[in-house]
Amino acid sequence: MTRANTIFAFLLATLMAEAQPKFSKPHGLYSDRSITVAIEGTDVHYTLDGSTPTAASQRYTEPLHLEQSTVVRAVEVIGDSLSPVATATYIFTSSVLAQPDNPKGYPDTWGEYTQIWGTAIADYGMDPEMTGNRQLAQKIVKGLSDLPILSIVTDRDNLFSHEPDEETGGIYIFTGPPVGDATGHGWTRPASIELIGGPQKHDLSTTCGLRLHGGHGRLAEKNPKHSFRLVFKEKYGPKTLQYPVFGSGEPSKFDQLVVRCHFGNAWQHWSESNRTKAQYSRDVWARRMQRRISGLGINALYVHLFLNGMYWGLYNMAERVDEQFGKDHLGGKKSDIDVIKIEEDGGNHIEAAEGTLDAWEQMVSAVAGFPSDAPLQQLDSLLDIDAFIDYMLINQYGGNTDWDHHNWYAIRRRGDDSQGFRFLCWDTEIIFESARENVLSKNNGNAFPTGIFQNLLRNDDFARRYLRRAKELLAKDGLLGEQSVVEVWDSLYNTISGAIYAEAARWGDYRRDVHQWQSRGQLYTVDNHYMAERQRLLTEYFPVRTDNVLGYIMNYVDIDDFEAPDDWTKFTASMFHEWNGTGANAQPTATTVNTEWNLNNNVGGGGTVAGFSSVSYKLFADVSQYDKLVLRGTGSGLRILANRLTDHGPYKQIIVSFNSSDPYWDTALQAVVLPLADLKTAPTNEGRARNDSFVHINAMKVNSGSNANVTAAYLVPSAGTLDVAGVKSKSADGKFYNLSGQLVDRPSKGIYIVNGRKVVVR
Repeated sequence: MTRANTIFAFLLATLMAEAQPKFSKPHGLYSDRSITVAIEGTDVHYTLDGSTPTAASQRYTEPLHLEQSTVVRAVEVIGDSLSPVATATYIFTSSVLAQPDNPKGYPDTWGEYTQIWGTAIADYGMDPEMTGNRQLAQKIVKGLSDLPILSIVTDRDNLFSHEPDEETGGIYIFTGPPVGDATGHGWTRPASIELIGGPQKHDLSTTCGLRLHGGHGRLAEKNPKHSFRLVFKEKYGPKTLQYPVFGSGEPSKFDQLVVRCHFGNAWQHWSESNRTKAQYSRDVWARRMQRRISGLGINALYVHLFLNGMYWGLYNMAERVDEQFGKDHLGGKKSDIDVIKIEEDGGNHIEAAEGTLDAWEQMVSAVAGFPSDAPLQQLDSLLDIDAFIDYMLINQYGGNTDWDHHNWYAIRRRGDDSQGFRFLCWDTEIIFESARENVLSKNNGNAFPTGIFQNLLRNDDFARRYLRRAKELLAKDGLLGEQSVVEVWDSLYNTISGAIYAEAARWGDYRRDVHQWQSRGQLYTVDNHYMAERQRLLTEYFPVRTDNVLGYIMNYVDIDDFEAPDDWTKFTASMFHEWNGTGANAQPTATTVNTEWNLNNNVGGGGTVAGFSSVSYKLFADVSQYDKLVLRGTGSGLRILANRLTDHGPYKQIIVSFNSSDPYWDTALQAVVLPLADLKTAPTNEGRARNDSFVHINAMKVNSGSNANVTAAYLVPSAGTLDVAGVKSKSADGKFYNLSGQLVDRPSKGIYIVNGRKVVVR
């Protein structure tokens, strides 16, 4: 192309863009009986049925008088060229209430069923029992203005043509399900979209590619209300949408957006048990909760969807997890992003939706063979451990039963500073069903979140970190405590509580009046069904669910999650030796000894927890340099035997139990805290007084008739003393003091005194 031709093409494109027709009335929701719309332009041609206008379309000569919901599409003709199409959707509330079952020009059947015989009966209308009820009609009208309107406009045949043609077939007829006839999968059609009004006062008009989205929700017999995906490519308009769909402070560039229909636990679902649990908030709750807990979750915006001016129901728009999503939320470039998902077509299998599977397979392999005693830092660049724990706890709290054989994403940013894969809640619709649901033992294999979780639980550090986080999130005041959970839940209810009346009128009658598979439904209403399920959740589920899940976790994860301060020393089997004497100056010999070590095991009466079952005077652990012995565990009758000086001679003994009745029990630490000085001054087993200058522990054994399980043992140096006498009286000022009573400006990990109470800083 010559320079002159290039300049001409640029000027022509600019002229075309500027020549795009403009409407005198803004698109939106109108309660007026009629409006008049003028179109600004020189030679304007328009359509009123959603079809794309051409030079052969009706020529504009005078303002349009509109008395019902109408989509106006217009172009300006300049020579042999056409301007970009301008689209404006005018929704009349009266038209929504009167929306018929048989709109002119639309087919009375949709696609063929896949898993049963027959063809789907088309359903366009609003239920007259609801719209004809004056009070309900008022609520429907009011609810229409509670949310933004998403208007999708495209040639009717792009949606509803029965021609099985890849270029001209209707995507609502040939839905491309993952099972059966996959005709239609991936078919994309040009469309105009408008995001209008709502509390955020949206005002967006643009063009994009339109395709169906989802898995089994594409099956006509299972779900007549399908989800869509908006695809932004130069072929259909802007290469990238640049608009703050989810508000200020959130990403505003999108290559794709998903318009989710709410399939599981919704009124149009094929299962009666699903329909009666309809709330339209479960999936969004999981995504919002993940954002609240971990900082990263998939954005959502509730909308009223209109197709070519017809009301289609309550939907939520969501970010698509792709390269642009990764760039916006994780940083780097689009080419740095790996996205892993379950692809349901052809059977559920894991694929890289973006990037490659290389790092994923490396992570899965590393986790599958991860040793129980390996430091978790070895996985830092492969898997974000803390975010993974939060993700699992959200799904475990919800009792997610439609997961993880599908319905999840994992995403990472490549590079030397990669934080590894992060999992994202997605399609979390089958949750909050039974307050007693327990999915902790679920395991779908090494390459699935539940398999990764089970493999990591074999690692002690992960198990402790998971248990600590569970206790934190599932505490009464935790982010998965009742108050926080209901706070997020109610924020969604308050968003859609009015809008849900329109959804009920659109789809609440489908399983009663249109297609009754698998069972004949009812006329599902807000007052009779939606509010009953909401009440069940608020009174029977949320109040008990937190404690239930924490109890399941405590029973399932058999490990002591206590995190000792940095200056404590773990009491280990390697501290036991044979010594060349019994005094303070004794030295260990090179002789190998067979120490009994049964920590984390339930030991019965007469059994040995640590040390030697035969209390020999030359076999011991020298702990003289420490100030205290801290023991965590359960049971009673644990004997600490020490300071035997001659073969078969007397020894010191203190017996402790792991409960508040024991004088050495520390409630804040939930541990026995034994001052080692007490062993120095304790009388011998023969009842004779003797003061020693050392502490040599020969064994820990269990009293006859008792049981004990010591889960952890620590030695505390003198500088880390737990003697808080005098500290409580001066620490009621909100400041941090160490356990020696010294003020700490910037507390690191450890145990401190704040306002007279011990607190643990992790």
